[in-house]
Amino acid sequence: MWDDAIKAIKDNNTVWIKENRIDFQHYFQRENCHPQGKLSALALEKHYSAKLFKMFLGKNYNGLALSLDEGAKWIENASFLDGNWGWLLGIGVGGAYFADYCDKKTAQTYFSLKNALVAGSGKPSGKLTSLPNGYALSGSWKYCSGSEQASLFTAVTIKEEKPIAIIIPSKSVIIKKDWNAIGLPLTCSHYIETQKAFIPKNHLFDLSTRPRYNEYPISTYPFMEFALACFTPVMIGITKNLFEDISEFVSSKKEIWKNHQPERYEFISTKILEIKTHLENTSSLFYHKLKKSWQDHLKEQQSNLESDLSSISKELAAYCYEESFQLIPLLGMVAIENDTSIQRQFKNLQTAYQHMIFRNFS
Repeated sequence: MWDDAIKAIKDNNTVWIKENRIDFQHYFQRENCHPQGKLSALALEKHYSAKLFKMFLGKNYNGLALSLDEGAKWIENASFLDGNWGWLLGIGVGGAYFADYCDKKTAQTYFSLKNALVAGSGKPSGKLTSLPNGYALSGSWKYCSGSEQASLFTAVTIKEEKPIAIIIPSKSVIIKKDWNAIGLPLTCSHYIETQKAFIPKNHLFDLSTRPRYNEYPISTYPFMEFALACFTPVMIGITKNLFEDISEFVSSKKEIWKNHQPERYEFISTKILEIKTHLENTSSLFYHKLKKSWQDHLKEQQSNLESDLSSISKELAAYCYEESFQLIPLLGMVAIENDTSIQRQFKNLQTAYQHMIFRNFS
């Protein structure tokens, strides 16, 4: 099923996605070796062959060098099939941003590999101790999605009282399988730690400096907007998945509701249509702004679209979350049973929205 699913997300084949999403969710679960997620050898090989984790890496790293809007649409479509898959892609491709900040030789060593896949954390933690030819790193980092299949980790630690980013070889990491959120259970978003792991000097990189020139300039695109380009599509896709479930549930209740609660059926049906229409229109605007922003970036033109993109991303994610919370109580008790698909998608949505990228405290 991997070949068909990968082709569908690339071709934006929403007909196939809608018809096969439930079967794919069961298949995706079987394709994980651990209850908290670890993709099978077959699944990983399919991802490597299709370069799904390298969609935002330049050709010099054997990447696909996709435009941001095209890659974001792949992530949305994967999330429409299964939120776990979309989240893993959104996280997995994000590490590409750091490649041209790293030492050139180190970047080629890690990012050019067929199985290059980054997991990690941006929250400063740990301690570096100087050694004659490098550093000893001891520390821990939480919520490292994709940790079970990562070929390398990136993290932030403190050096001379300042945060510094580091590459940590996967062999130096101890994974503590503690992922226990209400949703996205198959993303192996575990706690990791290192105990005096040796880190060569050329594995440190500074995100406050200008990255190397690359014909595919992902590393000079604004970081927060890049992150939103990876995560907002996950919210869109999960919400579309959820509302397909809700629509099917309401259809199954059509006869009894029309006979006994016609106003309920009409109200909920109208609300679903309104939400789907708004979601489609707003997500189209998101992709339009993302495409224009990327095109301006390629031309090295100054653009004020980044702030617009940030605003619409956060508004769109909030809309998905809030409208779902408003609608689900109208469906009755059946919709809150743990084994329903509606609840699985709803919990995935809540978990994805918990990411701090969507917060706005101003």
